[in-house]
Parts: sequence; structure tokens; C-alpha cells
Amino acid sequence: MGGSTTTGGSVVVTNGAVTVEAEREGFRSLAEAIDAVAAVDALLASLAASRAVLMSDLGAWAGAHVEEIVPEAVGGDEAVAREAEGIAAGIVADRLADVLRVSPEAAAGLVEESRALVHQHPRTLAALRGGTISYGHAQTILGYTCGLHRGGRAALETRLLRHARKATVAELSQIARIERERRLRAPGRRRAERAERQRRQMSSQAGGSPACT
Repeated sequence: MGGSTTTGGSVVVTNGAVTVEAEREGFRSLAEAIDAVAAVDALLASLAASRAVLMSDLGAWAGAHVEEIVPEAVGGDEAVAREAEGIAAGIVADRLADVLRVSPEAAAGLVEESRALVHQHPRTLAALRGGTISYGHAQTILGYTCGLHRGGRAALETRLLRHARKATVAELSQIARIERERRLRAPGRRRAERAERQRRQMSSQAGGSPACT
């Protein structure tokens, strides 16, 4: 699909190519130049979000069309179907690896990462689509929220999204590591505090000193 789209300032996207408006001879000011770079950066983030959605959809499509990808699986039993799913996923990863110029393992990882971004982190996806964070920021959020329970994951994502709009990826990683460790320690600390309260209550009911051991 052809045509031109102005993304902000003097930046124009024409048939997928990003250029400065032809009628202008360079930038009129430093601010305009910085704005042009920022506009392209936001566009790249938005494109990364679109790619994530497409790759998530690709993974879902492949899962629903295993027999089309692996015709030998037609009419097979459950064991054959499970094996065919793995073969189909491998074929998809190989095809993606060719077009993205990455390893099949990296391609498979991108599909899983995209699924997580689309289905588990819609707010991070929205921030990426809006160009307020980069794909590196999104990967950091996904990585450090992985494995947390739903409430903890949502709380950490909220906090990291606030920082991501101003922090570098390295700075966000440092913040995320500290926050994740704090959240992982919290349940153990709460259990210890609850046990101590119960111990004190039992000691008091027994007529002893709450501070006794």
C-alpha cells in the first residue's frame, strides 16, 4: 500500500521509508532535529508492537492449523497430534528464522514473547504501540514480571511502566531487579511476622511474657 504519512515535525513515511520533507533544506533548529528523531523512534516502537501482535496471531494460527502444516498428522491419535504440534512449531520457527535472519530458537522465543506481551501485558503493549517505551523496555518488563503471581505481576508492571517512560533500559532493569527481589521476599517476611504474632498471642494466653521464647 503506497502513500505518505507525516509522523511529526518534518518526518514523512513514504512506502515504508522514513525521510525528511524534501522541500526543506535540513532542519531549522536543534529542537526540530531532535523531534524528528523522536518521531521515528516512536514509529519504530509502534511497529514493534504491531509485529508482536502479528507474531502472537501467527502462533495461534499455527496451533489451530497443525494438520495443514503437518499433513501426516491427519487422522492420527493423541500421541501423533502432540508430536505434530511440536513439528509444526518447529516449521514455523524455521520459516520465521529465515525471514528475520535469526536462529530458529530466537524466532520461537519471539513468538512466545509476543504471546506474553499481547495476552498477559496489554498495558505494556499499549505503551509500546503509543511510542512511550521501546521494545527493550517491554522485554525488560516481561522478563522481570515472569513467574510472579497475577497480582504481583500486575503491580510490578504498573510500577515499571511509570519508570520506563523516563529511564533507560539499563536503569529500568536495575529498578526491576530490586522491585522483583523485594516482592519475592515479601511473602516469607509476612509469614514470619504472622507466626511471630501467633507466638506472642499464645504466650500471652498462657500467662507468660509476650517477649519470651
